[in-house]
Amino acid sequence: MSDVKKIRIENESDSLYLKDGEIHAVEKGVGHIYSLASVKRMIVLTTDMGPVYDDMCLAVEMDCNEVVFIMSEHADYSPFLFEQIGKVLEIDYQKVIEAATCIENNVFEIYNR
Repeated sequence: MSDVKKIRIENESDSLYLKDGEIHAVEKGVGHIYSLASVKRMIVLTTDMGPVYDDMCLAVEMDCNEVVFIMSEHADYSPFLFEQIGKVLEIDYQKVIEAATCIENNVFEIYNR
């Protein structure tokens, strides 16, 4: 997995959004654009670090061997997951609910093409 490029949406200046069928990820001022069709899988990762630390992360795996990560406390997390990509891909919301209530290290697959 070391050859996978990891895009981390972490800072206030970073962003993640869906527009016109393309996913736009801006990390440290560098833009990455992916077609919606290139989304291979999405998972929610949880840890046992909450509530002191943000303990939930969305990972969007692309066909091009790149993964975009965004923590649940980032301002773009909820709009991206629920208002944007969740309206165009069939997300397993039951798994999202399970992840939100999980207090252990776990992986929840919410989409698999």
